[in-house]
Parts: sequence; C-alpha cells; structure tokens
Amino acid sequence: MYRRRPWARPTLTRRIVMALLVAFVLVWSVFLGIEFVKARDVRHNDQELRDFSASMMSSISGLTTANEARAVANTTSIILNDYYDSIDVPGAVLLQLDARSGERLFLSPEAEGVRLKGMNGQIGNAVMHGLRYRVYRGESERWILTVAMPMPAPFWLLTSVGSDLVKDLLIAFPLVLLPIWIAVARGLRPLHLLSKRIAARGPDELSPLDLNASYADLLPLGQAINQLLAKLRRRIEREHNFVHDAAHELRTPLAVISVQAHALAAAPDETQRRVAEQRLDHAIARASHLIAQLLEMAQADGSTARSASKVDVAELARQELALAAPAAMARQLDLELDAPDTLPHTLDVPAFQAILQNLLRNAVHYTQEGGRIVVSLARNGSGLQLAVADNGPGIATAEQELIFERFYRGSGGHDTPGSGLGLAIVKQAVARLAGNVRLSGGLDGRGCTFSVELPT
Repeated sequence: MYRRRPWARPTLTRRIVMALLVAFVLVWSVFLGIEFVKARDVRHNDQELRDFSASMMSSISGLTTANEARAVANTTSIILNDYYDSIDVPGAVLLQLDARSGERLFLSPEAEGVRLKGMNGQIGNAVMHGLRYRVYRGESERWILTVAMPMPAPFWLLTSVGSDLVKDLLIAFPLVLLPIWIAVARGLRPLHLLSKRIAARGPDELSPLDLNASYADLLPLGQAINQLLAKLRRRIEREHNFVHDAAHELRTPLAVISVQAHALAAAPDETQRRVAEQRLDHAIARASHLIAQLLEMAQADGSTARSASKVDVAELARQELALAAPAAMARQLDLELDAPDTLPHTLDVPAFQAILQNLLRNAVHYTQEGGRIVVSLARNGSGLQLAVADNGPGIATAEQELIFERFYRGSGGHDTPGSGLGLAIVKQAVARLAGNVRLSGGLDGRGCTFSVELPT
C-alpha cells in the first residue's frame, strides 16, 4: 500500500502558500488584461500623441531660427528613441519638422527618407517599414510638426507588460508571504499545543480540556472536543452500568439453577424431583431469555440502521402476531390487527421486528387475562406509524419517564416474568431507524398505547 512521505503530505501552511501564489497569478492576469486593453485603446494612444505633439510644439513655437528648432527636434528624437530602444519597443517615434515655406528642417534618421504626411490637427494611419503608425500634424506661426508613433503588435504588448508585472509581483510576493507565514505559524501553535496535551493524556482520562484559547476561532474546537469527551464519559458509564446490571440480573437465575440442581440431585422421592426439575427448567428459561435480550440489546444499540429493504410491512406484522398468538391465547387475550392488506415500505427489517416483538411481548405479559390488544399499522405521510395498545393496568405517570431505561421494571411488574429490557430494546431500535416512540393512553380508558413513528 502506497504511503505518502512526511514531506509530501499536504499541510495548511503549504496550502496557504499555494493559495497566495494562485492569488498573485490572478492579480497578474487581471492587471495584464487591464494594461493590454489600455495599450490597445486607440483613443488613449491618440490622446498621448496629441499631448506629446502639443508639448513639443509649445517648445519650438517661440523659437525664431531654423537651427534652434532643428536642434530641439533632433534632441527630442534622440532622447525619445533611446528610451524606446531601452525598453525594446519595435519601431521608433518619427519626427518631421518643416518651415511654413515648405522647407524640411528635420526628419528622424529612423524614417530613412520617408516623408510624413498628415492634416493639421488630425490623426491618421500610415504604414512604414512594415509597421503601423498613428500620425499627427500640428502647425504654428513658423513651424509645421508631424509626429508618427508606432502601434506595437499585440504579442509584444503581452510579453512586455507581462514581464514588467512579473518583476513587480516577484518583489511583492515575499513581502506579502512573510507576514502571512508568521501569522499562520503563530495561529497554528495553539493547535499543536492542544494536540500535545491530548496525546499526553492516559487512555482512561476523559475529563474536560482546560482550554484557555487566546483566539476566538479555537473556542468552538475546544467546546466540540469537550462535548465529545462528555459523550464518551456518558457512554462508558452507561456500559459499566449495563454490565453491572446484567451481572446482577443473571446472578439470580444462575443461583436458582445451582440450588435446584443440588435439590434435584438430592431429591429423596419422585415428587420432589419433579418439582426441582420444573424450577430448574424455569430458571434456565429465564436465564436464556435474559441472555437473548442482552444480545438483542447489543444489536439494537447502534448509531445507524443496517441495510434497508422494501417489504410488505402488513404481512410482516401478521407473521409477528401469529408468533405471539399462542401466548395470547394461553392468557385468553383478544389479539387484533388493524392494518391494510398490503403496506410496502423500505426499512431495516430486523430492527422493525425487534420493535414489534418486544411491544407485543410486553402487552401479552402485563395485560390481565381476558384483556384486549390492538396492533395498528398505517402510512403517515411518507413514513410509517405503528401502535400497540392494550386495556391492561397501564403505567403510573411517575414511572412513564423511566420505562425505557435498561432493567427498569415498574412497581406493578415484579410478579410478572421479565428482565426489564424490552422497552429499552424498543427505544434503541427506534433510534436506529431515526424514528421516535411515545406513550399515551390505552383502550377503553385503560392501559397504554406505544406509538412508533418511522420516517421514509
């Protein structure tokens, strides 16, 4: 199985650095687009051409001699094209200075004898030496100045502007990265300390963390860990109580089995032997029933339901009532089913069977002889509703909050065989199915009704 090396594992710091790199690339792309559009904007370029021409015209308009005007034009051309060469701009700025008489006083050497043409105060297009130019002509009292500026190709603009932006961003990147790196490292330090404190704890130490978080963002994490520890403490305490109660409940039938086994072995006559055998069988049956319910409780005590399947719940209920019928007939109980002929529904069948079996067993055991039990089954929206009602002695109001606890038996149920696990199993199975169970009044103003609502 392939495992990543420690240095290759993703880290939060590395992810932040990568996010910052991506952010810089996006910023570079946006600025590149802006500068490219600006450089290709004809109106923007024409305005720069007008401004440059107006500035130069104002410099030479006050000159009276041709040599002075020529010197200014020559100096300007040299300075401007040296700058263009330094930044590798293709082409050159071409200047042409004429006297009002038509005499040419100066032409940029880069023009190589090409005469610049244009109309006064207007900008036109020209192609010279394979390059596109924008040409502007301005006139004063003595001089006529024509300026031609090259229009750079799109590829050159992208590479030139992009390289300049890359240089700026490379300078800015470490300046931005350093404070972010420091902030992340300092921000993660409490997490490292928290992980060390948790790792240093013993396997049985589940007390709350004394987290003094200097950052408000860490408070939810500390609270969530403390809540998890509290749940674990309650779960472990519950399991301890369960084992203790199970051992206590099993001790009685096992003690009876031991006593009756000795009595059976020492019985002086057949009558006492039969009595000992009956008591031994009863104790074994009680222990077997308790063990079966403990196993059923362990299966039902889970966080999620097992794989569900689509079944006819009405037929499933009829089968369970048929299994409970002999015990009900032995106590002369009237057992009824109120359900449609068919009721297809998708659910965890073993969990549903555990619910119905235990509710039926409780009703049969605790309803007086000659009583009545009604099982109803119906669709509740997109879910399912199951109810088991009887007209038995009912459950005292003070005990209704306790009946779903493990090994709890009501004040009126100690003479009836049972382990006190039936309703606890019902509660756990209903929880597995993400449903809810509630207790209400029973039939004929007596007894009780257990209603179970199961979602889709």
